[in-house]
Amino acid sequence: MKKLFFLLSVSLIYISCEKVIPFEGDLNTPKLVVNSIFESDSIFKVHISSSRSVIDISPFQNIEDAVVKIKDDNGAIIETLNHLDNGFYAGQVFPEQNKTYQLEVIHPNYNNITSTDSLPIPITINSVDTSTIVDPINDNRLQIILNFDDPESSQNYYLIETSSVNEKLVIENSDTLEYELDTILNQTMILTDEVFQDGGSPFREQGLFNDLLFNGQNKNLELEIPNEEYWNFSDGSTEWSYKRLSLTLYLHNISKSYYYYRTSLELYQNASGNPFAQPVQVYSNIDNGFGIFAGSQVSYFNL
Repeated sequence: MKKLFFLLSVSLIYISCEKVIPFEGDLNTPKLVVNSIFESDSIFKVHISSSRSVIDISPFQNIEDAVVKIKDDNGAIIETLNHLDNGFYAGQVFPEQNKTYQLEVIHPNYNNITSTDSLPIPITINSVDTSTIVDPINDNRLQIILNFDDPESSQNYYLIETSSVNEKLVIENSDTLEYELDTILNQTMILTDEVFQDGGSPFREQGLFNDLLFNGQNKNLELEIPNEEYWNFSDGSTEWSYKRLSLTLYLHNISKSYYYYRTSLELYQNASGNPFAQPVQVYSNIDNGFGIFAGSQVSYFNL
């Protein structure tokens, strides 16, 4: 009887100590959300939508009637972008390297937002060397060494990614039943270079790094790609084959804001769904709103 009384007492203590903490976030003031990465080989493009409350399950709303302006660093209007569809706006001007641009978005139902960023200089890829790593346990891999010169005048931030064009073929009794060209964007890479050693998984679709370890020096960037260059299977009458026709490496010299945004976004995605992970706030350089307006220069090399 004493044990039962003790259990009831403990239960009542826990029940009486329960406290409901009300949510004190901003539920009624949505803000504009911007997504815009500008490069020298493309016109200014901006996507605008509206934020929503953390307890709101309705779809995101594209903003199609905003006034979107691109200005120079003195505040003079370069152009006003035209709305295309689904919240996408585009202009006719191509950004220029080493120039600072300001984005201004005006809408009667939201606070006006602004953002400023510049376009970095392009990085020349000097050479790309490849070799095959024979590994009967973990499968063969293509090792890539990409060589470039890092500018010494400033700190630089980089993004590396790849794409490939692949051929799929099905032949039955000498007749072609299926032929398909498949382009894979951001295929998985194994980031083996020391600049990527941040404690996360080395298997990535994109690699972010900076020049802290090689500022102003010549850099050999090392990475690997799972070797799916060719496979073939036949059951006698039917033959299936898959072959990689081409592989392209992309080296982006990105702005500091874009680097912070992509780094925080990757941390956020890794933490999503993990109840033990620390909350991650995605970086934004939009004043009075959310999102990113940032410059990126891309150089590429075809293998």
